[in-house]
Amino acid sequence: MFWTDSTKDRIEVSSLDGTKRRVLIDMDLENPRPILTDPTNGYIYWSDWNRESPKIEAAHMDGTGRRILVKDNLGLPNALTYDAQNSMLCWADAGTHKVECMKPGFSDRRQVLQGVQYPFGITAYGKNLYYTDWKRDAVIVVDRHSGRETDEFLPHVRTRLYGITLAYRQCPTGRSHCAVNNGGCTHLCLATPAGRSCLCPDNAADMSCQEQRIQV
Repeated sequence: MFWTDSTKDRIEVSSLDGTKRRVLIDMDLENPRPILTDPTNGYIYWSDWNRESPKIEAAHMDGTGRRILVKDNLGLPNALTYDAQNSMLCWADAGTHKVECMKPGFSDRRQVLQGVQYPFGITAYGKNLYYTDWKRDAVIVVDRHSGRETDEFLPHVRTRLYGITLAYRQCPTGRSHCAVNNGGCTHLCLATPAGRSCLCPDNAADMSCQEQRIQV
């Protein structure tokens, strides 16, 4: 389980029960917002609302290999999603009022839609993007290929919509290096592109915890 903390300006990870907790990144963060994972390839992605220098970043799931993916022409990139089936990272920006996409590692950033009002959350499925909008109080569907809105869902009671996600009927293809027997780690197993890292929680008092980086 990964999360951002915009008060303490850091990114943390823990086991699902919250007992094995570790700070991964605590430098050069101003107002980190959404975070998402790509466990098959061993990456995390997040955006930072820093008003003077907003950015979208990536790192390995163990916190190493950090790099900036996007830093120009951003405003409030508060909605972020990764489509693992198409290797596509997309975001909605409440400052520039745009929806954009790119493949991490490639210089292929492109605008999908402009003129959005106040997007907050976004998710992807197939050719469509689904985002929530605070001003429209709706979930809007956008065809990523044509760049057009194709549908709109309004709640029965008008209310402010926050995050949005989806669940596949079948698990996507691909496996994390930590999928079997916790990757052979005693505590935290965090996937990387080349393998996995076995890390100890910050509050580890158990001398049996062993840290190692394993390449496959």
